[in-house]
Amino acid sequence: MTNREKKRARHHAYLMLYQWDISSLSPEEIAQLYWEETDESSPEVKSLAEELFKLTVENLESVDSEIEKHLKKGWKISRLLPVDRSILRGATYEILNMDVSPAEAVINDAVDFAKLYGEDPKSPAFINAILDKVKRDARK
Repeated sequence: MTNREKKRARHHAYLMLYQWDISSLSPEEIAQLYWEETDESSPEVKSLAEELFKLTVENLESVDSEIEKHLKKGWKISRLLPVDRSILRGATYEILNMDVSPAEAVINDAVDFAKLYGEDPKSPAFINAILDKVKRDARK
């Protein structure tokens, strides 16, 4: 897969994570509805996006725990904006558990998505800081 295809897959995965986070639908329902409404022709991109989405949801407790280790004292993942939370979850899972791209590429894509979809002007810097700490801990 090209880097551009990997970035597209992350984009889809983060959007599915967001839709899952704000709805009461199952991951399977989200994926089905998402692909019905999305114009993505590459089966490889779809496969990677769905894998990242579903594995992140399946491992949500450990992913959220890793993110919360790096939040300010007293903060919980539930306090984060839904878009930020979704991007952080997908990127954290990928950094810790997948060998698709270097952590730096995952972080760069996450920051780009935060610039595009973030609900707060500080979202890109916040996401960069948290994921940088996740990457640092993963290398220990």
